[in-house]
Amino acid sequence: MPRPNGFAAAVPLYYQLAGILREHIVSGKYHAGDRLPTEEALSKDYDVSRITIRQALGDLEKEGFIKREAGRGTFVADRRRFSNTFRMEGSLEDLISMGQSTTVKVLTLATIKASASEADFLRVNLGDPLVRCTRLRLHGGTPFSYIINHVPGDLGRHLKAEAWKKGSILRQIETELGIRMGDADQTISASLADAHLARLLKTNIGAPLLSVDRVVRSLDGRPVEHVHSYYRSDIYSFKAHLVHNPVPSENDESWSVSSAKRRVKGSRNTGRSGGAKE
Repeated sequence: MPRPNGFAAAVPLYYQLAGILREHIVSGKYHAGDRLPTEEALSKDYDVSRITIRQALGDLEKEGFIKREAGRGTFVADRRRFSNTFRMEGSLEDLISMGQSTTVKVLTLATIKASASEADFLRVNLGDPLVRCTRLRLHGGTPFSYIINHVPGDLGRHLKAEAWKKGSILRQIETELGIRMGDADQTISASLADAHLARLLKTNIGAPLLSVDRVVRSLDGRPVEHVHSYYRSDIYSFKAHLVHNPVPSENDESWSVSSAKRRVKGSRNTGRSGGAKE
């Protein structure tokens, strides 16, 4: 039997529909308190059975995106965000300050040999010792970020195991080793949750994630950390404010970043935070 237009043959219809509706909520097409179309309307809009609609809505209800009220309908649940802001330019101190409402769980901590890619990131020799730590960051008990840290061995071996549980490893490098941070390069891209990430982040396989890759350098220019993080995009977002430059740059772009915000849903606290806090 052919699938409705736009649906993949290899993935269950309800799962794909749940993803579409989830994206509508996350993107702001549907806001907290909005009433969703009826099962009948959704069935007609997407050319799927009402059983498929109920399965999709059931998943979204379990995830906390919607609430169903007898006799009234289905409504978008209130998933309030708190906003932590940081400056894209200026002191790296802003980038390594730690949000007080998140906790960290260490999954693995080991000394490994540098692969070719990590040797390139951290400017060490292939096979040199590195300290590798994998961690989960949680907000209100819900995991929203999976973090993979790599630190040069001569630095990492001086960090106690307890240091990795305190949130910002950069803060520990500064306070325990006396190394001041200089700057960082960061790349943000889109990704999807595989089976491993879905299990750790308590989300669905194929769920959209933000992938953040960063190399942090000390004041003397030495790379002191390479961190790769995966964030649940239904909980975490990154917002930048752009300003127009009167004179275009060499690449003909006339917009630049003046500030940025990182948001985690579920708290009303607001403060300064940053992109290098892992």
